[in-house]
Amino acid sequence: LDLDAQNTARQVMQRRLAELTETRDGEPPREVRNAAVVALNPHSGDVLAMVGSPNYFDPRIDGAVNAALTARQPGSSIKPITYAAAFDPQIAAAHGYAPLTPGTMMVDVRTAFVTKEGRPYVPQNYDRRWHGPVLLRQSLASSFNLIAVKVLDTVGFEAMTELARSLGISTFDNRQFGLALTLGGGEVRLLELTAAYAAFANGGQRIEPVLISRVADSTGRVLYRRPADLNPGPRVLDARTAYLITDILSDDYARRSGFGAGSVLQLDRPAAAKTGTTTDWRDNWTVGYTPNLVVGVWAGNADNEPMRHVSGVTGAAPIWHDVMALLLKGRPAQPFPRPDGLVEREICADNGLLPAKENQGATEITPTSSSILQPSAVPARCPHTLTEIFIDGTEPRRVDDWHIAVALDRRTGLRAGPGCKLDFVTLQTYTRYPAEAEAWARRQGIPQPPDIYSPLCPNPDAESPNRPIPHAAAPSPFSLIFTSPDQGSVYRISPKIPRDKQKIRVAVRPADGVRVARVELRVNGAPLAAGPQTLWQMSPGEFTFEAVGVDPAGNPLPARPVTVRIVE
Repeated sequence: LDLDAQNTARQVMQRRLAELTETRDGEPPREVRNAAVVALNPHSGDVLAMVGSPNYFDPRIDGAVNAALTARQPGSSIKPITYAAAFDPQIAAAHGYAPLTPGTMMVDVRTAFVTKEGRPYVPQNYDRRWHGPVLLRQSLASSFNLIAVKVLDTVGFEAMTELARSLGISTFDNRQFGLALTLGGGEVRLLELTAAYAAFANGGQRIEPVLISRVADSTGRVLYRRPADLNPGPRVLDARTAYLITDILSDDYARRSGFGAGSVLQLDRPAAAKTGTTTDWRDNWTVGYTPNLVVGVWAGNADNEPMRHVSGVTGAAPIWHDVMALLLKGRPAQPFPRPDGLVEREICADNGLLPAKENQGATEITPTSSSILQPSAVPARCPHTLTEIFIDGTEPRRVDDWHIAVALDRRTGLRAGPGCKLDFVTLQTYTRYPAEAEAWARRQGIPQPPDIYSPLCPNPDAESPNRPIPHAAAPSPFSLIFTSPDQGSVYRISPKIPRDKQKIRVAVRPADGVRVARVELRVNGAPLAAGPQTLWQMSPGEFTFEAVGVDPAGNPLPARPVTVRIVE
């Protein structure tokens, strides 16, 4: 231990805890009495400070409990390990999935996952909002829970837990974890999680925390000496993967939707950090680093009593910020070294695809004898772009198909068909979202192009508008997808509500790129309703809902059946 660093960490912890426990007018007490701090060198593994409680000798707070070594739920501070498993090309190849990237788009909307027990699991975001299509950079930086679960669902438990163990997390054994693992459902020790983050700081090599460098007896005879080759240990992450995680966790712009601009996670130098808060408010964390220092902080109560109104960014983060600032005071700021093998690409900010070329659409709708030609919808350049970093070979290849320029009849606001005089035509740009995000876009009031041609400029040869069909990152093998009810749900009939009022919504939507001519809903093999949704009167028993559809060409559209149970 570095005595100065140890004393600094203890003093900061005590001061910040005292501020948190101050009684404020109109606010209940926050009930947070304990914290722990670990600071270590990410290259040598030397533990510079390890404070397990604010006061070892205070039995009222269980001060003798060393929280730095106690297994606790880490909340979202475990998410970077999930994302690292998703980004790393070698890990992805070993487990049979295509690597994801910071520019991969996933849709943040209510999603039900089926657990191994057959029950639905619906993760909620910390802010209780859905954010629609988001890129993984923003999702990790702003700590969106639903997307983190989708990422774990993509890579699988084995890939994530293997990486965690390779990074030194000893508590992730071979137990059958659920998808909540990526939200902190498995316990970790602060010392081990801080050492795991050291691999992000040093470019992907495992670090063993070093608490004792040498042991000697009274005569000076050395009984133990730390092995010279102990740290850094073997490479467990591609250096480029470690850099991507670091670049995201140090991106103040990407985390603004979760933490606001200029949050307490920002230092006066390049620094990466991630917070975590458990859903029951028993634990909150902040772990972060510069190229030469890693600090991990836990705040909570040793007796497991829930805190009140304390999150990772208000409880652990101020301690982390002050410890980092004081330990780095007087040292020159250093950038994180960027490894070879990374490329930059301009991508659309809302979907991660390559922007369409400038004026590509304008050249396809051309005047001929004062009329317009088909198609009436053409690709348009996305309005907002950003430059993203990719591991060479994982950069996007597909050109944006979400943004379209549509020819409209000025007189009606409907689509303009062939033969419409240019005096009556205007081009309007729209964003067409994948099927999974369409309901979200409607709730946001995002305008969508009309599906009907103007009667003044009809298109008699077209059954439906000519438009590109956007796709999400992970296509579904089913053409129709149930949005309600969730698979494995159990409903209880209430004796306090009239039976005829107790109904559940049964609804399906088309998968990405699927066009539906008609659909029929069934329950236990019997017809239920014609159309994509209905209300079904509950009655006791087990019921299986099915959807049978066809596309405009008459091809069948399959759906995965959903089974629920109704009890009294």
